[in-house]
Amino acid sequence: MSGVHSTPLAIEARKLEIGYRGEHTDVTVLTGLDLEVETGQFVCILGPSGCGKSTLLRVVADLLVPLSGQISVLGETPHAIRGRRDVGFVFQDAALLPWRTVRENIRLPLAVGRHSLTREVADKTDELLAMMGLSAFADRHPHQLSGGQRQRVAIARALLGEPRVLLMDEPFGALDEITRDRLNDELLNLWRRTRTTILFVTHSIAEAVYLGERVVVLAANPGRLVADIDIRPVKDHGNRCLREDPAIIAKMAELRQALERAS
Repeated sequence: MSGVHSTPLAIEARKLEIGYRGEHTDVTVLTGLDLEVETGQFVCILGPSGCGKSTLLRVVADLLVPLSGQISVLGETPHAIRGRRDVGFVFQDAALLPWRTVRENIRLPLAVGRHSLTREVADKTDELLAMMGLSAFADRHPHQLSGGQRQRVAIARALLGEPRVLLMDEPFGALDEITRDRLNDELLNLWRRTRTTILFVTHSIAEAVYLGERVVVLAANPGRLVADIDIRPVKDHGNRCLREDPAIIAKMAELRQALERAS
């Protein structure tokens, strides 16, 4: 996927080795990764436990320093981007503070680490409440919300700084299937409005195909990239598709085969 780009890639990795440094030896989680993600793309990362999906997101977010290789985010180092809050992160656990209201949880990034910001972040809490369908719940506390509503709050909080890259680590993995499908659709609508670059980790083949323009498949032991499948040919220009479309089902089968070959 290398070539000349008129704008910086959202994410570019070259021979990236990621893992954890030990006292006597390093533990490698993902090895030899070459990856390009174009600005505005929706890319899903699929693979078994232990293949480095979540660890890769941590490197992009500057929460973990790679063992070796190169990685750039929006043409700069992850550390430089972190200081501008250009990367948002949504985890599987919404991680809301129970003593704060919905509004206060969304506004948390304005209070935490503000002194380290290298750009001004506007308070768009009311706009985000409306966008995520949470206006009526603004003064409620997390225990008064459903699981889906708590994840909406977590997404709104991640979007407060208007990040150019949004990292999502199995954000809907703990939800029931109906709620998960609904939030998949809401996330796609949000992406169409903002065209934020999204890197979305999932264990679900169906979710990866439905959401992603591309699906990157990782294998474990050792963690490595084994397939990079373009889903756009079987979708319309808005990345829309029907879950029951035979072409979508065929892409799911292709991904399943890639996972099985890598196991």
